[in-house]
Parts: sequence; structure tokens; C-alpha cells
Amino acid sequence: MKHFNFCPHCGNEGLDWREGKQWFCNNCEFTYYHNSAAAVGAVLSCQDEILLTVRKHNPCQGKLDLPGGFVDYHESLEVALSREIREELNLLVSTQSWRYLFSYGNRYPYADIQYYTTDSFFHLQLEDKPEIVVGDDVAEIRWMKTNQIALEDIGLDSVRNAVEHFIKTDS
Repeated sequence: MKHFNFCPHCGNEGLDWREGKQWFCNNCEFTYYHNSAAAVGAVLSCQDEILLTVRKHNPCQGKLDLPGGFVDYHESLEVALSREIREELNLLVSTQSWRYLFSYGNRYPYADIQYYTTDSFFHLQLEDKPEIVVGDDVAEIRWMKTNQIALEDIGLDSVRNAVEHFIKTDS
């Protein structure tokens, strides 16, 4: 994995990695904290099926996923999830419609950097399957019966854990 070579504060070369999440500059004593990023995922269910997406890009290109993504600055989890659902599925979902389920820690490798995320999952029970137009990071969607989902086909650990947890407790 790649790492920082120069201090973002003073430009000095040679940062020290400390305590699993900090870069420390011995020149100016600046500390950069590399904390967990927030991400959200949606379990959209209709009767005995849930909507899974197929990832268009790496990591885990071609593997199953739940719709969702990273939380932008100044967004709540619910606002971020509604935005991601609009971008990925062309669905408008009110931020008040989401029911929080649970969260999992995750590793998200991207461009040779290991990002750590806290992934929060929300549920929305639908009466009917909506018209969906895939966009953004989604190659395709699949409505799948919960008893027919092969967990090993899900790419990211936190999503696999979330789907398994949802199937065991909510479906």
C-alpha cells in the first residue's frame, strides 16, 4: 500500500506512522489522523426479495452489492443515502423514509490505498418494485429472493455481513 511521503502542513519529507491511524511529522509536530470514512447502504425490499446491484467498478467489480456509497461533508447519513439512491438507481426517496438497521466496519481498497469505513445500513420496505434506471457505479440490478442469495457473490465484507444479518433478522 502507498503512504504519505510529505507533511501536508510543512512539506517536510519523512512522516512516521503511529498507533494505526496517525501520520506524525518530526519537523513541525503536525499530526494527521487517518480516521474511518462514513458510508451508507440501502436494503430495499419488496415482499420476499431485496434489490442487489452489480458493481460497475473496482473494488469488487462484477460482484453483488447494496446501493449506497460514501457520505459527503456536511451530509447526514440519511441525506447521503437518498442522494446515492438517486444517483445509482434514479429513485427519489425521502430522507425520513429510511429505517436504520446496523453498522459494520469495512476495508475499502482503492487506488493502492487502504481506506477504512464505517458502513451504516438502512432499510426501506417497498409496496411495489419501482422503475429503475441504473447510473453512476451500478452495472445492473437484481431483485433476489432472500433465500436464494449466495453470500459469497457479495464483494465487500460489510455488505455481505449486512445482507446476512438482514436475512436472519428482518426477512
